Amino acid sequence: MSNLRTIQSIRESIKKELAGLYPEREIEAISGVICLYRLDLKRHEIGLRKHEILMPPDREWFIQAISKLKQQIPVQHITGETFFYDLRLNVSPAALIPRPETEELVKWILDDEPGHGTRIWDIGCGTGCIALALAANLPSPKIFASDLEDGALALAWENARNLRLEVEFLKHDILNEPPPLAVSNLDIIVSNPPYIPMREKEALDSNVRDHDPAEALFVPDDDPLLYYRHIAKCDMRNFEKGGKLYLEIHANFAEPILQLLEDQGYTDIIIKKDIHGKDRMVRAQKP
Repeated sequence: MSNLRTIQSIRESIKKELAGLYPEREIEAISGVICLYRLDLKRHEIGLRKHEILMPPDREWFIQAISKLKQQIPVQHITGETFFYDLRLNVSPAALIPRPETEELVKWILDDEPGHGTRIWDIGCGTGCIALALAANLPSPKIFASDLEDGALALAWENARNLRLEVEFLKHDILNEPPPLAVSNLDIIVSNPPYIPMREKEALDSNVRDHDPAEALFVPDDDPLLYYRHIAKCDMRNFEKGGKLYLEIHANFAEPILQLLEDQGYTDIIIKKDIHGKDRMVRAQKP
């Protein structure tokens, strides 16, 4: 990669080195992300300044970044950040990298127009992406966000501090502990819990399988609804009347989740498809 001297040569090298590892459109996106990050450019400046000669430290950084990309290390772990619902979030291997499908879940909640002072619990918050996006877009909400992992909670707290958004973070194990005492009289509970059966692990892309935390992805093959069952059971004791539950789900388990929620007494259950046409979200209400 000795010819990496300009922005154009960087982009050409990325396209060549990553060919076959990612779809062409994704390679183009990755190329843009690392150029914008390292060179502090606006998107339209990439083309305008493509023949500029790089400084030696920048050139060395891109050489290392391309090497990491070839190992299928996620670009977000190289830059240490991502964007979610127009928020710049720090990311790390301690928490799941936020996905566009989860943005759709947030949009659904916001489109339902929760009122002033809405009380929300985000279960399994990871980077804090859901809680922080809601905090940034709702009028004076009271938001709790919980996770079992110390690393994820530290990352979420750091993101809240950087964005100057108010969220109360709690360490909590949804599988083994009752709801925290502070979490009560809720209007909304939202969660993107682990939902991928272990048997599907090898089918995942390497940049997901090997770099996102396994505890945020996988569930036992014989109990794929593990987290949904625990969330549904505890939530009924914490909701206000008419409170709503929003969940991201595995496309293959929409009907079993619907049945589980019906069995737990939820009503007005709606399954919603994502932008790719897959069953990806569910909303249910406490009568």
